[in-house]
Amino acid sequence: MRTFWLNFHLGYACRHSGACCTSGWPIPVEHDRVIPIRSLAARPDTAWLIADPNAPAEVAGTLAVRPNGECTFFRIPASGALPSTPGCAVHPARPSSCSHFPYVCLIDARGVHVTLSHYCPTAASMLFEPAQPIAIIEGPSPVLDRALPEGLDARDSLPPLETPTRLMTFDAFTAWERTAIAEVSAPVSPAVSIDRFECVRRSVPQPWSWPEAPPDFAQQWQALVAARWPAFAAVVRRYRAAKIFASWAAYQGDGRLTVIRLADLADAALRVEAVRQCLQAGRALDAELLKQAVRRTDLLLVHYADGRVLSSGTAP
Repeated sequence: MRTFWLNFHLGYACRHSGACCTSGWPIPVEHDRVIPIRSLAARPDTAWLIADPNAPAEVAGTLAVRPNGECTFFRIPASGALPSTPGCAVHPARPSSCSHFPYVCLIDARGVHVTLSHYCPTAASMLFEPAQPIAIIEGPSPVLDRALPEGLDARDSLPPLETPTRLMTFDAFTAWERTAIAEVSAPVSPAVSIDRFECVRRSVPQPWSWPEAPPDFAQQWQALVAARWPAFAAVVRRYRAAKIFASWAAYQGDGRLTVIRLADLADAALRVEAVRQCLQAGRALDAELLKQAVRRTDLLLVHYADGRVLSSGTAP
């Protein structure tokens, strides 16, 4: 199948920052990965593989996690090592989930569409790099050892809705995507940002949770962020484009209307997290603080929030 990317994402390559390896996530291990991992682990299976009787049939268990949230196979590369040096002791045999991070893929009748989770520091940094005007371009498969990457498989679905009562054609959907990724979000008040952020926050399923917006958000926005925000317009626009392109919401909700609604929610969450980062650092917004805000926003949106709840508009 043909594979499509946003142009500013196409050059992505893991730089082994370790963010995904130190987040405390229970990584499933497929049965066909156990023997290759065992050959590299040099320790008993019980030291790295946690059995899970409720796991799917194709899963042998999950990787053990250290008390500090590090994967049991995570290692800090030696001083002076190249950025391409893996921080994983079993990198050649790593589970499928590790190979797929930070790719977020939508597969439909048109092909594979790849966006990224900007919780990955490398992906977040790409939003800040000088780039050509935002465009959708063809590129390689994100996971080269698989015929088809994991993701939302909508190949048997009808095209997304144009209105609540009318479908688009796939050609019309593609044309709309190419236009929508270049559009700028409309300015909103701090009160609207808070309402939208709360919608996202409430979609996080128990037992997980996400902190409330900082107190006095409107005042803190004006004091710490508002004057600096226009300087990062290109970054914010690319981030929004990454929420419109390859959006699962096109098939999980009411088509393009839901895609735009979720992009608006992402914009609001980014504003809230930007204020939070500024308050924690005790300074006005700068590129590093915005990068951390982007990472936190995608940690919330991609990895904590329930996307189906957001797409359906039924967050409590």
